Amino acid sequence: MNTKLIHEVRAVKSKKELENIIKAQRIAERVLEDVKKELHIGVKELEIANFIKNSFVKYGAPILSFPPIVAFGKNSANIHHEPSESKLKKGDTVMFDFGTTVNHYCSDMTRTFFFGEPNAKQKKIYLGVLKATELAMAKIAKGEKKAGVVDSTARNFLKKNFGPKNFQHGLGHGVGTVIHEWPNFKPKSTDILPVGCVMTIEPGLYFKNFGGVRIEDMILITKNSYTNLTKVPKDLKSAILKAE
Repeated sequence: MNTKLIHEVRAVKSKKELENIIKAQRIAERVLEDVKKELHIGVKELEIANFIKNSFVKYGAPILSFPPIVAFGKNSANIHHEPSESKLKKGDTVMFDFGTTVNHYCSDMTRTFFFGEPNAKQKKIYLGVLKATELAMAKIAKGEKKAGVVDSTARNFLKKNFGPKNFQHGLGHGVGTVIHEWPNFKPKSTDILPVGCVMTIEPGLYFKNFGGVRIEDMILITKNSYTNLTKVPKDLKSAILKAE
């Protein structure tokens, strides 16, 4: 059995596998709600990251998909930022990227918030990433199964409106017993999305010394469209948190 075939077989999720992924995602959503309440001026990224880990233990899903990303302010411009001693300030961009596992099956979600009213540039970046998400999903909703086409739909929009260098990673990836599995949304990807695979859609824009925005949902690829497995709102209003 060649590797490609194994990847393809693994990508298509059974009902039970899908249930595990959805359960992991629902727990992550509860944790996100709890985390938002923990944000206050002066709290450190590391404190929030530890709170996230402890919350997953509390909800009975202690084995995370990957170490949580918690990034405040300028740190959100770093795609793989590791939580630090940085303290939260009013006006900061706040990025969370985390997931957990249920019976070895992973979840993955990113949400970006603003701690207090965002400025015009923050809003513009957020709405740009949101639009890229919507364009990619609209393409899948029309039955597009070529990963490269879906990636370029979002990428071309971001490139045209924000320059060629600010979206620095693939649009998304398969999720299963490992956090990154086949297929992949990448510019030159030749992957064809099989019905029944779970994918992330996660466009992002990153500006050094300013900050970044990434929005990530997990979706199930269906015969002619998709089902969004992520139940957290992502409109701009939901992204603005009260700063205190």
